[in-house]
Amino acid sequence: MTASAAMPDQPVYSHSIKIEDTAKAIRLSVHVYANTTGEAIEQAFNTCLKAKMTAMDNKIPLAPVENR
Repeated sequence: MTASAAMPDQPVYSHSIKIEDTAKAIRLSVHVYANTTGEAIEQAFNTCLKAKMTAMDNKIPLAPVENR
């Protein structure tokens, strides 16, 4: 495998937020990359909370969480 075809060790961005639009609300998915489990958990919850707060501040309804 050549150096140009190798996958990078770290992603370019550390956070990703996916916003899905449903019929009545939005659904959020948060993905983070971190060096430790604790850091990943903290970043994921902080990012999710900030995204939810932004939606609520803009009066955008959030889809209910599905029980599996």
